[in-house]
This record gives sequence, C-alpha cells and structure tokens, in this order.
Amino acid sequence: MGALQGHFDRLTAGSMGAEMRDSGLRQLRRLLLSREGGGTVLMAGATAVALGVVPTILEQWTSQVWIFGLVFLAGLATVLMGWLMHQPRGLGVVLSLYPPERTQRSRVGVFKAASRSAHTNTLVIDRSVLWPAGQGERVPASVVDIAARLIDAQVEELRETNRDESDVVLYPLAHLSDGFLLGRRLSDDPQLSLGLMHLSRRRGRPVVLGIQLDSELQGPVSPRQQSLISAHLADAANPVPHLVEVAATPGQATHRIALIVRLAPLDSMVTEALQVVTTGRPAPDSPRVGYQLMGSGGEPDVDGFGAYLVLEIGALGLPDDPEVFVAVTMHINRAWRAARQEWATRTGTAAPVEGRLFFHGPLPIAMALGWVWSREPIDIVHHSAFELPLR
Repeated sequence: MGALQGHFDRLTAGSMGAEMRDSGLRQLRRLLLSREGGGTVLMAGATAVALGVVPTILEQWTSQVWIFGLVFLAGLATVLMGWLMHQPRGLGVVLSLYPPERTQRSRVGVFKAASRSAHTNTLVIDRSVLWPAGQGERVPASVVDIAARLIDAQVEELRETNRDESDVVLYPLAHLSDGFLLGRRLSDDPQLSLGLMHLSRRRGRPVVLGIQLDSELQGPVSPRQQSLISAHLADAANPVPHLVEVAATPGQATHRIALIVRLAPLDSMVTEALQVVTTGRPAPDSPRVGYQLMGSGGEPDVDGFGAYLVLEIGALGLPDDPEVFVAVTMHINRAWRAARQEWATRTGTAAPVEGRLFFHGPLPIAMALGWVWSREPIDIVHHSAFELPLR
C-alpha cells in the first residue's frame, strides 16, 4: 500500500511539474510576443551589438571603419526602438451604458479591439455590472457617477505610478443625456485631460479621436476655429445667434431658455424640440416617444420657456475631425453664454437664467458640453428615440 502511495505521489508531482512548466512556457511566449517583451528583447540584443559582440565578429570579416560605425548606429537605433516599445501606452476605458437589449455588441467589440491595440491596459465598464437588467432604459445619475468614480480611480493609479494622466482615453457608448452627465461629473477633476474616442464614418478608420477634454474648450474662439465653424454650421457668421422670444402663456417660466443644437442630418429634431419648447408638451401623436421634459421630482415639466435659439449643421455636415469638434463645442458654449446674458438684460428678471439643451449629434460633443458646463445652470433634455451613437 505504501509503495502504491509513493508511486501515486511521484506521478502527481510529475504531473504538477509538467503543468508548471507548460504554464511557465505559455507565460514566456506571451511575454515575448507582447509589445513590452519584444521591446526588451530588442534592447538586450541591440545593446550587445552596440557594446561589441557583433563588432568583434566583424573584425574577422572586414577592416572598414565605416562598417563598424554603421553597425554601431544601427544598434543604438534598435535600442531606442526597443525602449519606445517598452514604454507604457496608458489606459483605455471602454464604457457601455446602453441597456442589454439595445447594446450593439459589434460596436463594443470594435472599441475593445481599438483600445487593446493602442494602450497597455484596457478597462471595460459595462452597464450590466452597474445596473441590473430590466430596470428601465436609462440608468440613474448614481450609476453614471459610479462609472465616473471608476475612471477617476484608474487616473489616480496612473498618477501614483508617475504616468501622465493624459494617457487615459475613453471609448464611450451611452445615451447623449447620460454622456452629458458623465462629462459634467468628470469635470470634478480639474487636472484631468481625457481623450474621447468616436465611432467614425471614415473608410478604414472605424475609431478616431473625437475630442480632448481640456482647458482649451473654455477659451476664446480663434480665427482658424471661426472659419471651421462658418464652414460646417448654418448661419454661423454671427457669433451671437438670434434669440427668439416665446409667446407669453399663464405660468410661463420666462427665466428659462432653450438651446436647440442639431449636428446630425435629422431635420425633424428641431421641429420636435420647438413643439416642446413652445407648448410645453410633445406632439399629440407621440405622447411617450421623444423629448422627456421632467422636473426635479420626475414629474412632467410644463412650465415652458421664455425664449430659444437654434444651432444647426450646414450643407456639408460635420466631419469626424477633432479640430472641428473642438471648434463647434466652443461655439455652442459661446452661444449659450451670450444668450443667457442677453436674456437676463432683456427681461430684467431677478431670477437667474436657466437653460435646457435639446441636442442631437456626436456623443463626444455632448460629453464635452457637460464637461464645459459643469457649473452652468443648464441641463440636457433626454430623447427616447434617436439615442443610438452616430456613425
């Protein structure tokens, strides 16, 4: 019996040893095939070249000095290349806040692949982990806050390891209204510079940079940016859009103005928004689909507006260009601030002017507006129909 037990122990030990060897070989293979592992091999090999292993061999073949110099320079260049490959490439955060029945897995997969090819680490934040299925189409603001906290935690980890926090890039899939709230929440960290990626219409470029969240968005519009605005927005020659007053009605909230922004080819969006702004309710044939104007307690808001202004894309549309996205965001910010000041002067009311944003366009711009308006008295109005990401 003891002999059998000893034989069994030897077999078990041998099996465990083989498994450990196989595991070690798999880990070594993954390391050598990774960007960091390949960079380390390049640096080690090229250092040997630069320090004289290969030059010693070359002495047996040629006495031409220029060949030694060429090999030395090639070795140094390869060391530099290996060092660059070994450098960390930051963090990509893939965020999907759509309900499971509306989440397009192909888009999530595209974002995951893009993040893993561009960054050292990828964090995936899925709505199903933060908010149970069947709890409604929209996630509450608390879930958006949790997502922002997770991103903040990753940024802090990068800071603790002396990495540049600008290496954090967000790949978002969310309702425009949730994206606006997330941008507003992320602005709580004034030192955070965050890149927002975008599903693109460019051939061969499925994912491109949409916009960079940084202090430039709050600065003045440059002549170059004004030319981009004029090229891609309708009636953008005047930096202060026309503010239209709404006919007075009993109980009207005259201190509130609506900002209607259409940056996508859907003309009915403006018509539908104006219906809500001028009457306080959606069109009669769509009582449950469309803009949902709610009060602070979740009840329907029928107080109306005192005025509105409309910003729309021009005939050329809006290209997937970060420079254009930045210029358009800055123009919208400038238009809101000018309209708020003008309306306060025209009405002379003691109540502070508030705003509601009716928006249809690229998600990165919606998030950037939330980031820029983190301390502004303006909120976005949710739309239940066309909230899928644009492409």
